[in-house]
Amino acid sequence: MVKLLFALAIFSPTSLLNAANNSQVDKFLMSFKCQYCDLSGADFSRRELEGSDLMNANLSGSDLSYVNFEPRKHEKKTVASSFENANLRGADFSGANLVNATMINAYLREANFSNASLRGADLRDANLKGAVLEGADLKGADLTGAKVTSEQMATAITCKTKTADGSFLNLGC
Repeated sequence: MVKLLFALAIFSPTSLLNAANNSQVDKFLMSFKCQYCDLSGADFSRRELEGSDLMNANLSGSDLSYVNFEPRKHEKKTVASSFENANLRGADFSGANLVNATMINAYLREANFSNASLRGADLRDANLKGAVLEGADLKGADLTGAKVTSEQMATAITCKTKTADGSFLNLGC
């Protein structure tokens, strides 16, 4: 009976799913590219992930705190991190470096961006409902069409920041 339970635990769909996620995490960490992949719940905290391409990836519930996603400095072509259309619900970006990141149409509901650098980030049409933006640096960011409230923006640094309605905020310049 014990052997049967052990065998069921090893080959259960949940363990296979976790194994698939681990292989996708490993693949991403080698190439910094993971379009349309599932990295949900992964812990990337305090990693150097410059120029990552996570377009359409699922990073919901992942810990991305204090990660450096800034464009790569030593390449001929500088690539900013891409999270276009990605599911980042509840992700922890607190203190992360997301300079010039592309987050067009990203699902960022309840994500934590406290004290993150989003300078020049493209957040057009992103869903930021319930996201924490306290102390986030949004200088030069574009939030045209984004779902975000003025209350959320009140504690962020918003110098030359394009708001959801296309107007500009210049607080903290």
